[in-house]
Amino acid sequence: MTTRFGAVGVFGRANAGKSTLVNALVGEVVSIVSKRPQTTRKRILGILTVKETQLVFCDTPGLHSIKNKLDAYMNDEIMSTMKGLQAGLYLVDLSDIKYELDQEYIGQLDPDSDMPMFLVLNKSDLVDDAKIEEARKAYETLYPFKKIFIISAAKKKGLKQLLNTLCRTVPKGPHAYDADDYTSLTEREIVEETIREGILRMYEQEVPHSVAVQVEQFSERENGKTYIEAVLNVEREAHKKIIIGKDGAGIKKIGRIAREKLNTMLGRDIYLQLWVKVRPDWRHNDIWIQRLGYRK
Repeated sequence: MTTRFGAVGVFGRANAGKSTLVNALVGEVVSIVSKRPQTTRKRILGILTVKETQLVFCDTPGLHSIKNKLDAYMNDEIMSTMKGLQAGLYLVDLSDIKYELDQEYIGQLDPDSDMPMFLVLNKSDLVDDAKIEEARKAYETLYPFKKIFIISAAKKKGLKQLLNTLCRTVPKGPHAYDADDYTSLTEREIVEETIREGILRMYEQEVPHSVAVQVEQFSERENGKTYIEAVLNVEREAHKKIIIGKDGAGIKKIGRIAREKLNTMLGRDIYLQLWVKVRPDWRHNDIWIQRLGYRK
């Protein structure tokens, strides 16, 4: 049996729908999703095995300007992902086109590379045909894209054609993962990302992207429950008060939402204990960047 294997980089501006696309293609929750930019901080691998072909989707942080040490780390994640890929997808949000920004980011790609790059115009369900055609003509002048796809990741429209093309594009080679694997994240990382997703959705306006979640205990108890203790690290005392909420209502709700989701994702009963600690300006501190799991 001839097998195929390839790593596919997923690039684009923040909020273009990269994580939603990877989740839809893989059929599992690989990356957390929120409306806030820079939701994805680390390179996350989504693994899909279709018959003889295995695709590894590299969901990267959204392309953005560098304002602190964390931004620099995320930019490094994007640049390192470009090495060793067999294909790439550049996503554009049709409902929020910023042509000049995309032009700047696409300029970071190597047009002379042998790696095929596909343009994916996402969120087609939110615009009319005229808008789609206008975007197609504009973006195809920016880079020698191998092919252009019109999709809606949220509605799962146009994904079959994209997937079939990727399966034909990646080279012959052995699979790197078991057929049942769907993510490169460890269970600890899944817990951390799930808690952070809940925070981003609950406090979309009040708390910016200054929250880092760190699992400090992860153990199996004799009663059959998995005991998890995690710390929510924030930069300001005001953010700590917001997350905890009146009489602890906020942090209790975060714990409940995360626990219910984790029970399903990890397939067992979770006991989740959360704490909040203030780490002033941790995003500007190399030591804390590394301690909280964002290592170069």
